Amino acid sequence: MVDILERFKSSFDFKMNVLYTITQGLYWMLVCCTVSMGSAYLSNRGYSTFAIGLLFAIAYLFAAIVQQVVSVATDSSTSFDVVDVLAVLGGIVSIDLFIALFTSGKGFATGMTFLLAAMIATVIQPFLNALNFHIESYKVSMNYGVARASGSFFFFLMSLIVGFFMKVVSEKATVVLGFIVAVLFTYLIFVIYRELKASGIKVRKEFDPLEHDVSEGITLDYVKSFIERYRMFFMFLIGLVCFFFGHIIVNNFLFQIAVNVGGDEGANGGLLALQAIVELPAMIFFNWLRERFGNRLLLGTASVFYLIKIFFTAIATSVGMLYFSMIFQALSFALFIPASVHLVDEIMPKSDAVKGQAFITIAMTFSSLLGSVLGGLIINLCGVSATLWFGTFVTFIGTIITIWSLLRINTQK
Repeated sequence: MVDILERFKSSFDFKMNVLYTITQGLYWMLVCCTVSMGSAYLSNRGYSTFAIGLLFAIAYLFAAIVQQVVSVATDSSTSFDVVDVLAVLGGIVSIDLFIALFTSGKGFATGMTFLLAAMIATVIQPFLNALNFHIESYKVSMNYGVARASGSFFFFLMSLIVGFFMKVVSEKATVVLGFIVAVLFTYLIFVIYRELKASGIKVRKEFDPLEHDVSEGITLDYVKSFIERYRMFFMFLIGLVCFFFGHIIVNNFLFQIAVNVGGDEGANGGLLALQAIVELPAMIFFNWLRERFGNRLLLGTASVFYLIKIFFTAIATSVGMLYFSMIFQALSFALFIPASVHLVDEIMPKSDAVKGQAFITIAMTFSSLLGSVLGGLIINLCGVSATLWFGTFVTFIGTIITIWSLLRINTQK
């Protein structure tokens, strides 16, 4: 422990890696409190499943818009950068969660504070990823893989903690813990800012961590041209929308799914925790897996395991069976997120890769909106089981389209 403290004091690289790793961990704890436990929180406040789904959808939609607006503003500004943006966002979500502490019941303030917190937490992610590259511009050798893996571990811990306290104390536990984490996150951003300025290292040019902004240049004519050049890639996007739809249903309505088989807030937290912890191996060893098997095989594998996961969730008749279904997160979400980024770089020239990644983000956002609204609506009208079987069917269609398109992408190129 003493050696670690000494290294923290003496090594700027080590210090920045530690600070960034902890910041990633705090961020994913915040996501747990503001997004992942949102369904349980709102259900306990009296919101219907459809209303919960609608709030999620609005939060995702606003987040997509705000991300692009702030990205463009950051790109064109020389007076503020990604650290400033993260400090402001952290401050906003801290204030929002503080206000949420004083809300009660199924009131307007409850829904609005949740919506804002979920939106800001979603907006933060790309800027937090960009912070890694911003720090690297100060000649620091960063290990993003370890930092992101720590995020899953911290999420695992928070899921257990918040699930326990929501069950034995109050649904407000998620707001209290979220507020504490948001304040700590904001404080760490200020510490990183101070350390970078105190380093005395001069960045050669105005570093623009968001210079590859995904929002610029996507016009209707460009989309038509892009589809003609990358038809199989757009078929892959259709598959992505379908299999991610099932993923959103399971994640956004996990509390309702758990209650349907006799679970509660504690079970919801435990299920989220298991998903987070099983992601770690694939995230840590992703580069090795990619070199060994290739991105297309990994993406096809991920789509199959998304299907297996929602299928076993649909047939689950107990909390124990739900725990079993969550294990398949290890080879679905954990593979899909990094592999999708590398796929674009692999099949497109740099001039198109940024836009390609933009279309993946758009497809995921569209799927999140559909999953949130339709999932909540179908649960209200037909129940949890019918919704899961519908999600399984859509995921099956998505898996078939995904595998077919991935097999043909290489031929097309």
